Formats: sequence, structure tokens, C-alpha cells
Amino acid sequence: MSATPIDVPSRPPWREPLFWLVWGIPALTVVAGILTWWIAAQRADSNVAEDWYKRGMAINRSLERESRAQALGLRAELALADEHDLRLRLEGDAAGLPPAVKVVLTHPVRAEQARHLTLERQADGSYRTVSPQVGAGNWTVSIEAQDWRIAARRAALVPGRTLRIASDGRVD
Repeated sequence: MSATPIDVPSRPPWREPLFWLVWGIPALTVVAGILTWWIAAQRADSNVAEDWYKRGMAINRSLERESRAQALGLRAELALADEHDLRLRLEGDAAGLPPAVKVVLTHPVRAEQARHLTLERQADGSYRTVSPQVGAGNWTVSIEAQDWRIAARRAALVPGRTLRIASDGRVD
């Protein structure tokens, strides 16, 4: 038997499908990476706020205020007497209780619905405000004075129901 040579037509490499599989996909990946880098460099927006140091210090200040509330042993009872009548009773170091406290009700999703209320101290030692801004709902509650703060995670404010908030933020 005699061997006959196989006649293979000579084609340029880029005409072969295997060439594009071996070289084309990595080349396309490099081009896509360079394009992605260029887009990121052109449209870079900083995730770091301009006043990052001040914001960090404010967080530390807030934590100090919460620690102060725990040191005073403060506990709050917050009740919605009727639709617009918010009442607050604080238990703990009575010497540290101010003539007015600020209650911030923050909506869990819509920040524009946050309500900042000032409750005045009454003759019986409780705090009260009557305001159309007060209403039932699920709120993140923060009770603040000059040097202390009681913050709760989330609480349902319902007329006739009293919320008991510990100084560490636990809600009963």
C-alpha cells in the first residue's frame, strides 16, 4: 500500500473558527475591560462625603449620648392618647430631665415623612404635645435631650397603646 499525501488547502489563520475561539475571546475581554475602565474614569462619583470626618464625629457624639442615657438608667413610656396627642413619661434620674425633649419619628422608608416634635414638660412630670404632625404608624423613634438620647429600632405607634422603650433601644 502506498500512502497518498493529503491535500490541505492553505487558508489564513483568521479564517479558521478555532483561531477566533483561542484568540478572539481573550482579545474581546481585554477590549471590554479597557472600555469599562474608561467609562468608570469618565463618570467617577465619589462615595466618600466631603464632610466625612464631621459625620463620623457626629456618629460618635450620638453614641456618647446613648451611653449617657444608659448611665442615667432612663426608660421611656410613649403613648398616643388620641390621633394628635403624644404623651411621654421618662423614668430614671429625675435631676437630668430637661424642661422639654425632642421626639423624632422617622418613617422606615420615606425620609421626607420624618417628624420632629418638641414635647413640653407638664406639671405631673410627663411630657406632652398636641400636633397635627403626630399620627399612628410604624416609626423609628428617637427621644433626645441636650446630653442624652434614647433611640428605638422600630415601633408601632397606635392610639391607646403605650410603648415602653429601654435606654438601649429595646421596645416592649
